[in-house]
Amino acid sequence: MGVFATYCQICGLPVQQDHYVPYETGSMFHIWRGDGSDACDPIIPFGPEHAWLRRAVGLRLDERRAEMVVEGLVHDGHIEGAEVADNVIDGIGDYRAALHGACWHLADRPATFEPLEHLELPEQEEEYRQQLFDFEAFVADGHAWMLVDPESGTPDGLRSRQRILAILEA
Repeated sequence: MGVFATYCQICGLPVQQDHYVPYETGSMFHIWRGDGSDACDPIIPFGPEHAWLRRAVGLRLDERRAEMVVEGLVHDGHIEGAEVADNVIDGIGDYRAALHGACWHLADRPATFEPLEHLELPEQEEEYRQQLFDFEAFVADGHAWMLVDPESGTPDGLRSRQRILAILEA
């Protein structure tokens, strides 16, 4: 099985916190997943304001799927607890599009991905969207505010919310 990030099809950020962490020595990497079994610490200190990144929604692509959404954690392109056919590698799977629950709420909780399919992933984060998201470079480049929960009332949270609303209005 490969290791892949999954990206929100609204805001373009990962719908997980999985990322590479270099070993103390050598050129190998750990993968930090935040599942309690990590052999390393995250490369950046995730706090409660970052929990929203992990709250994923798998939104059906059209009306042919019976279940409106599946919710859960995403690892390697699969929503935990969902059947394998609900694969959401890179954000669009066989039957579902991956979104943050917060982004889905800001988009007025559409029943399918159809009203959102015209959206394009923001180019600003493109260089950080790799096999796993490059959180370290993203934060070092001054974008930490984008990782803050857009449903919080903090200045960075409000700024994050405005960014997502601007994407939805484009």
